[in-house]
Amino acid sequence: MISNIKLINRFSSRSPQSLFLVHHYPFSNNSNIKINNNKRYLSSSTMNTTTIDKPFTVIGIETSCDDTSVGIVDSSGKILGEYKVSQWNLHKVHNGIVPTIASKAHKEVIDQVVEGALENASMKIEDVDVIAVTVGPGMAHSLEVGVKKASQLAIKYKKPFCSVNHLEGHSLVARLNQPHIEFPFFTILISGGHTQLLICHGVSNYTLLGTTCDDSIGEALDKAARIIDCRFGEVFDGEKIISNIHGGQAIEILAEKGNPSIYPFNVPMLNSGNCDFSFSGLKSELQRRVGKIKQTNTADERPLTLQEQQDFAASFQECAFKHLENKVTRALNWYYNKPMGSKKTKAAIAKKNKLKEQDEQQQPETIEKAPLKGIVVSGGVAQNQKLRKQLESISKKFRLPLYFPPTSLCTDNGTMIAWAGVEMYRNKMTSNPETVFYIPVWPLDKNNNQNQFFKSTLKEKEQEIRKGWYNNVVNMFNKNDGDVNNKKDE
Repeated sequence: MISNIKLINRFSSRSPQSLFLVHHYPFSNNSNIKINNNKRYLSSSTMNTTTIDKPFTVIGIETSCDDTSVGIVDSSGKILGEYKVSQWNLHKVHNGIVPTIASKAHKEVIDQVVEGALENASMKIEDVDVIAVTVGPGMAHSLEVGVKKASQLAIKYKKPFCSVNHLEGHSLVARLNQPHIEFPFFTILISGGHTQLLICHGVSNYTLLGTTCDDSIGEALDKAARIIDCRFGEVFDGEKIISNIHGGQAIEILAEKGNPSIYPFNVPMLNSGNCDFSFSGLKSELQRRVGKIKQTNTADERPLTLQEQQDFAASFQECAFKHLENKVTRALNWYYNKPMGSKKTKAAIAKKNKLKEQDEQQQPETIEKAPLKGIVVSGGVAQNQKLRKQLESISKKFRLPLYFPPTSLCTDNGTMIAWAGVEMYRNKMTSNPETVFYIPVWPLDKNNNQNQFFKSTLKEKEQEIRKGWYNNVVNMFNKNDGDVNNKKDE
């Protein structure tokens, strides 16, 4: 019986404003509380310095959004079994993911998915050595389903338990089939819920350099697909309807036959002095232009032609990827103490902030800049073939090898959680399944409240709102710790 599963219910929407975005500037001033660095979710500063070298297997459970997925891997990186149930048909009628429907669907199939993965691996749960599960970030009630199931299994069968950060699952999965990837590496994490640039120093040890101020790149591409008349989960490519795909994939398919110069967009934040992103303005400009074309010489709105869809898709994708390229280049220039932009750009930054040469790089004492061993690109948007080619030029410029997970492991999946569990268990980073609770907001960088390399683009009010998100989690963590300790004393 599970005596203490602590739940945080504040966040239940996939909206980046209320769920996934955790800005890295103004967090809690209590340096003793670090969600990535405590007795339940251990990080490199508290982990045992010895590692586990004997072979072992891990089952990973992922329910952070709308896919119920389980993967089983061994410590050598071999995928033993997988099983996944998606929810496209359930959400299609709503033209987007509905959190309550998603969590209900998870509950209905979680047992089936776990058993299916075990069957595909020709294993029983008793044969598995470690249980790993996504505990955050994600949609609250969806996370709850996976956490409950994993806790039950770990307690019943007395298995070691790993609480995995969903973002770390994305970040580390490239090492599953490319074990030669060494730390530290530069991580470009681009998905439907996140756009982050990080330095991965080791397992559960990250430095955040940039994130989005509003929509993630994946969210922006999803919304762009709807703006140009793509139905949720599908696209017509001129010959056939392709189903069960995200909006970003629809944009990529249409863009292949489009002209990106037909509807040019201005690249956002060219003159910012940081490595953050903003996609909401780009999305709004797309909506304005599409609306104008639909109203041309007609009393009622007309649908876009296929060619217009293709040209808008190509133009939007071109600009979004250029924005990403610019910020990746800026972050790497900063890391290697190179000028972050052109003289014109730097002058504009200096004038705007009334600080001459503000963009010239400093050498922060809070980060040891060890030579990077490569660039890892992960998350659903990492599947995009055009983006892969564009990032190759950056990797060559900085003479860094470029790594991608297999395309099947770019989107949310249980296998990446199992592999993160391998990395964590190997470093003795285990948790107590009896006191685990899910964390809808969970930064990868455990020093969010200390490292401030760049001036924030956000207004003070918005910074305070985001600070509140994190503090709510910290307060809940403190309360849960108190509850557990009191029960132990009774």
